[in-house]
Amino acid sequence: MKNIAVAGMILFLAVGMLSCKKMLDVPSHRALTEENMWQTKNDARAGLSACYALMRAAMANENAHWVYGELRAGDFQVTKRGDLQAVVESNLNASFSTMDEWRDWRRFYTAIAQCNLTIAKLPQVTVTDYRYSKNDMQLDIAQAIYIRAFLYYYMVRIWGDVPLVTAASDGTAKSITRENWQKVLDYAAAEAQRSIDGLPWKYNGKSPEQQGDYRGQGESHHISITITKGMAYTLLAHIYTWKGQYDKALEYANTVINNQSNTGYGFVSVNDLTRLDGAFRGRIPANIFQIDMNFDHAEISSTGQLEDWTLRDPYIPKQESEIYVPRDSILKIYGEPHEQRADYFFTKLDDAYPIFYKIKQINTSVKDPVLKMYSSCIIVFRYEELYLLRAEAKARLGMTADAQKDLNQVRGNRSLKAVNAGLAGEDLLDAILLERRRELMGEGWYWYDLMHFKRIPRFTKLTQADVDRGVAFWPLSQEALSNNKSLTQNSFWK
Repeated sequence: MKNIAVAGMILFLAVGMLSCKKMLDVPSHRALTEENMWQTKNDARAGLSACYALMRAAMANENAHWVYGELRAGDFQVTKRGDLQAVVESNLNASFSTMDEWRDWRRFYTAIAQCNLTIAKLPQVTVTDYRYSKNDMQLDIAQAIYIRAFLYYYMVRIWGDVPLVTAASDGTAKSITRENWQKVLDYAAAEAQRSIDGLPWKYNGKSPEQQGDYRGQGESHHISITITKGMAYTLLAHIYTWKGQYDKALEYANTVINNQSNTGYGFVSVNDLTRLDGAFRGRIPANIFQIDMNFDHAEISSTGQLEDWTLRDPYIPKQESEIYVPRDSILKIYGEPHEQRADYFFTKLDDAYPIFYKIKQINTSVKDPVLKMYSSCIIVFRYEELYLLRAEAKARLGMTADAQKDLNQVRGNRSLKAVNAGLAGEDLLDAILLERRRELMGEGWYWYDLMHFKRIPRFTKLTQADVDRGVAFWPLSQEALSNNKSLTQNSFWK
């Protein structure tokens, strides 16, 4: 998504972030207000690229993806940082500048506003620039529709009920209430389904949805990062899993897995998952959907990736990492015979603070003794995770043997023996949850899994009474509440 002028992207992001200051404490302002925009093919490309870039900014800001998805679950412990310790302890009203950022949903609504604007404006470009074909427009709109649907799914897991903004703003400030999370996910599911007809399975120029080299790049450029049918079906499987509609979750997971010849998706070895330039470098068949952080496109950063918190000497010039997994926890979680992942995911196991080494895309070509640059992508969906999702859906639908088969597929690829044939019911679900915990550690899933599997009281210090009062969701930012009187705070945090 990088074939646009740098100046154009800076304009999109600069204006978009200014708009963010009024977002949804006051819903959506335009991410672009230039009168001469949306006239040319390059404008269309820039508009869609801004959707991708703002989605990435929302997820990577202050390492938000891992704060939301990992820290509250308890596997990672904190060395000294008070803000991270507050998250681990679910003290989410604590007064830290970073906490203000994590409570604030406006960066997500800035990305949604850009999607709304892009969807509304792209059709007019086909009129003003003959080079921008109807086929290009339909493909670009389908991607913006998917990104918007994905962002709503993402936010529901963090805040529960959220405002639903579905049209480009007219530039005026409006108050807007929160919608029930089920309604929001119904909308996201409908939109993900709507995107499918406009998307190809692959960007190889061989499908009616995508012809020729898309944006002047061949298929390898687009793997895992440019939206496809496989990503849309995977999103649908996740939406329906969160809603508890496991028959539909199974239907869409099957659609992805049964179309392997179209998608090219596959499992990844533990070595390829963890090696430098491996899965977290990205663009491999195991990654269904990733948020790219590509060195070749100057996307490397000193912040926004997990390595900034997990690594230390001798890998980066830092004496102490911010977060770590205690040795006793590692030995317990990865305690089965023949388990190899502990050796690949961690190093310095005998130290007081073992190093989480699963994600380590350090750019060694930047010769700076102090500042290290990271280029690890955020893996949103990958093939092993989808198999475990399908195993859960089958288990909940009473398809015990088939659920075991999917679970054993992942276990076998990690050199673990098959589960006992008599494993069923809640015990089987516990085994699936444990496998997700082991396989996906550090990828931003475990807290959501505890929420979804209803295991928060079992694995954390939070009680069922806390959960019933809404502790699982994050509080809204005070600024959002102050500026939009139609909003109400999540019940636990009032």
